[in-house]
Amino acid sequence: MSNDKNRDFQEGGGKDDFPAESSTRARNRTVMLTPEITGQVRARLAQEMEGGNEYPNAPQRPDPVIPSGRGSGGFSTPTAEPSGMYTPAGRAPQIEAPPVREAPRPQFGSHNIVWVKETPIVGFLVSYDTNVNGDVYELRSGRLIVSSEPASGGSYMVVDDSSVSPMHAILRISTTGEVQVLDQLSEFGTHIRRFGVEEEEHISGEKSTIEHGDIIKFGNRTFHVCILALES
Repeated sequence: MSNDKNRDFQEGGGKDDFPAESSTRARNRTVMLTPEITGQVRARLAQEMEGGNEYPNAPQRPDPVIPSGRGSGGFSTPTAEPSGMYTPAGRAPQIEAPPVREAPRPQFGSHNIVWVKETPIVGFLVSYDTNVNGDVYELRSGRLIVSSEPASGGSYMVVDDSSVSPMHAILRISTTGEVQVLDQLSEFGTHIRRFGVEEEEHISGEKSTIEHGDIIKFGNRTFHVCILALES
């Protein structure tokens, strides 16, 4: 008989063995949760629910960041530049080009020469009267008025000297470098000294031609003639 009881125990047939011991352990577990501890647990859960974090240990996802100037739908919102210029987002601001300034008219020493039309340079007049290094005047093809003051109606060369008349002479210059001088009945006249000749040729109200190496005088002012060797 004893062998049968042992076999039943080994085969697991004794389900109700030691019932009193299992009940005592279950009661001990229930007794450990006292009302004080239960109240603390409930208060903790209530605080966590009020804070909006049902799972305090779960990782938090950051709020999405919307770039400045962009609305819903992915469209850009125009922004205003500090300068007050309206500039759509994503486009570089428009920069106005600086105004084009007219190039200053050439001036040499106390004199100046103005060409109303830019034509080829065929030579120069050089004066050492007031500048030991020389004042240079461009000779361009066309008609040039020699005067003591700015002239209207064409290109002009101003010679600031009391011996030069308001309308002293006119130079007619060809594209090949031929220069004709027409005196305008000036008070102190126009004189030409040919290259290698000591004597001066006086013209008053007449026309003459000057060449490279000659010296021409308008009143008391002297100019050396330099003509470029240009092909016809």
